[in-house]
Amino acid sequence: MKISIYFTFLLPLNLIAAETVNFPAPLTLFTQQGGEVVSSFKAPANMTGYIANFNNETITLYVTEDEKYLFTGPLMDAEGNSVGEEKLNAYVNGPKAVKNWQALEDSYWVRDGSESAKRIVYTFTDPNCPYCKQLWHKARPWVDSGKVQIRHILVGILKADSLGKAAAILSADNPEEQLNKLSGSGLFQSIKPIENPEKMIRDKLINNYKTMLSLGARATPATFYLNANGEFNKQIGLPPESILADIFAPNVGK
Repeated sequence: MKISIYFTFLLPLNLIAAETVNFPAPLTLFTQQGGEVVSSFKAPANMTGYIANFNNETITLYVTEDEKYLFTGPLMDAEGNSVGEEKLNAYVNGPKAVKNWQALEDSYWVRDGSESAKRIVYTFTDPNCPYCKQLWHKARPWVDSGKVQIRHILVGILKADSLGKAAAILSADNPEEQLNKLSGSGLFQSIKPIENPEKMIRDKLINNYKTMLSLGARATPATFYLNANGEFNKQIGLPPESILADIFAPNVGK
């Protein structure tokens, strides 16, 4: 089941969508190297600033007035203010956040927690990841309260049999029950991997891994959530105790 999440971000009126035609030569080269230009804005000294994605990171670019030179990184004014920071944050916390959350929702996940829970948290889980198991246990107070639902997006990346174990969970008659049974009892090591998963299951796991990479995650657990201000956040690795409440209950107690 999919639950729609509504974001309440407002973009400044001067965040104008970048044209995909007539790019300056340096910017064309940038796009040919895999970069994606998403918006443009006026910058000092008659330069044009751009918000762009490259290698799963969002960056600012600046092209000189003569359109011959491009540089990246923060452009500082005389008072030490980053000229493009507001534009960058508007995109990251607006359109990009919506796109990222939708990608998580569209992935193939296994539910842990009440189906009616209002708080949704996504985490990428490898069956051979010890820190994923620790996260499962640390989340029990919030999940057991019925207020939080964790959606485990299974991947198989840590060991040779990780993919087969993830496939075994997704192929179970009740993946939710199987995941919680294995996590709670620490029996992940005993699960029998499927050596040759059927194509549908394999495709789901490949899609999950691609989604993980697109969100800039390379390790598990990789947890994604909305903070108290509705901003998209990620935590790579086992979250420290100090931020567990921010992840699972930013507006409510345990």
